[in-house]
Amino acid sequence: MIVLPKISFLNKYAQRLPKDKRHKPIYVVSSDTLIENPIILDYLKNNIDKINKSAKKLDLPIIAQIVYPELNNSFWANVIGKGYPTPKSIQYRWCTERLKIRPSNKFIKEKLEYEDVVVLLGVRKDESSARKARIEKREIEGYLLTPHETLRGKNKLAYVYTPIVDFTTADVWSVLYHNNDNLVDFGGDWGPSPATAWGTDAMELFEMYTKGSGDSGECPFIADESSAKSSCGNSRFGCWICTVVKEDKSLNGFIQSGHKELLPLLEFRTWLLGERDKPENRKKHKRNGAVVKRDGKIMFGPFTFEARQMILRKLLKTQLEMQKFYPDLELITLGELKAIDEIWDDEEDLTSTTLLNIYKEVTGKDLPWSEYKSPVFDSNTLDIISKKCAGYNINSDLFNKLIIDTNKYKHFSNNTKLKTAVSKILNQQWLHQDIIEKIEEESNKELENENK
Repeated sequence: MIVLPKISFLNKYAQRLPKDKRHKPIYVVSSDTLIENPIILDYLKNNIDKINKSAKKLDLPIIAQIVYPELNNSFWANVIGKGYPTPKSIQYRWCTERLKIRPSNKFIKEKLEYEDVVVLLGVRKDESSARKARIEKREIEGYLLTPHETLRGKNKLAYVYTPIVDFTTADVWSVLYHNNDNLVDFGGDWGPSPATAWGTDAMELFEMYTKGSGDSGECPFIADESSAKSSCGNSRFGCWICTVVKEDKSLNGFIQSGHKELLPLLEFRTWLLGERDKPENRKKHKRNGAVVKRDGKIMFGPFTFEARQMILRKLLKTQLEMQKFYPDLELITLGELKAIDEIWDDEEDLTSTTLLNIYKEVTGKDLPWSEYKSPVFDSNTLDIISKKCAGYNINSDLFNKLIIDTNKYKHFSNNTKLKTAVSKILNQQWLHQDIIEKIEEESNKELENENK
């Protein structure tokens, strides 16, 4: 999310520069994870648009834009496409890196090809004790800029500047409310208002935080630091599907404050949490075939192919419900669906039409690439394969993967890749787990005998 005091500072500073010195571009970058709360997303897009219009009008070198995760590495591409279990703890929070950090870093690295970069971050020590410790660990006394830990160009450097690092939450709202000289039209009566440097009312943001805190009444304005900790202006917005927290306070808060149209999102999130750890929905090995044991118990792996189809079907139904209120909202984009379709084709869908059929079934529409898809085998052959797998007790996912990889490399003049692919599939740990367990059992017995 854009930190408004920081951007207001940039806007006003740039205006003070003579026009002949406004030659270095200033980028305002915000990440859309593709699973943002639609209320927050609307606010973000509106502000991005107005920042750009304001910059053009004032002849400022400010460019505001949104960055997105790669479609084949989005949240749904990982969960529905590859079967990644939804994040359940901070230790297993794979989403932040993929959805927020990588898109921003990619944007910055592109700029490092041509010039040094100063990254302004809106981080604050007051956010949490952990955040404070991380900031202080990187600080260099007496310097405003610190070298970025990971971003490097060939001959260019990236630095970090944290202009509001010592702000309390109360300070943030104070800047937004008091430090402006904008005039806003109150239905014909012009007067001072807590407005942003690009002409939007900052109190709209405050009201959003109020609702996100579940306070349907008037949120008490932060007057001092002591009250900031408990004020509704201190709440945080996360992805609507976030399963790391037991309760999404901001989503619940919006619903409690009157945004009943968000109920389908809450219902889907609750349903997914309930389905996540059901044994029938999870494989007993990781995507690479490894078996993980903890305290003698085999841990769950990714979602099964059947479970992923179930999640997609439910998500599309939820999207239809949400589009009654937000007609242009896509809980899962066409680009993500295309990426998931390709992942399924590459890994286990011999029909090549499973995703297409689910989409048609739920929405009543064909996907743009439907007419170009055809199965690896005809329906009769696929039926025979299914029956043979069942008759000989062969894992159908395994057999499908063998056929897909064989089909993928069958026209190569050199069969090395085919041999490698087949060998990799057949040597996955889960296929030989019974042998591995016998070896472990015998080794343990030998150790016991030696100790006697």
